[in-house]
Amino acid sequence: MPRLIRPKLPPEVELGISLMGNRARVDILRRLSMLGPSTIGQLQTVLDISRPSLNRHLDFLSNAGLVQTDPPAGMRHGKDVIYTVQSDRIRELTRYCAAYVEGM
Repeated sequence: MPRLIRPKLPPEVELGISLMGNRARVDILRRLSMLGPSTIGQLQTVLDISRPSLNRHLDFLSNAGLVQTDPPAGMRHGKDVIYTVQSDRIRELTRYCAAYVEGM
């Protein structure tokens, strides 16, 4: 039986696959884009996702630079966090993936 081959891809392409290969993350970014800056509570009212799962996805998106948090991690101390989509970063990531697929 053949083994699954996992080619070594550039980090930005790997990130793009992690993002676009996950329906929940794509939907979170879409809803956040539509709503504008939002708290996790506001997002949860429009998404069919548990709060712990939403937290994990938002952490991934924040660590990837795809959403910005205010206040930043480590400075929250019980404050509501506002999440904002970083559209330029998403476009940059999309360009990396397209260039890779096109052999550039």
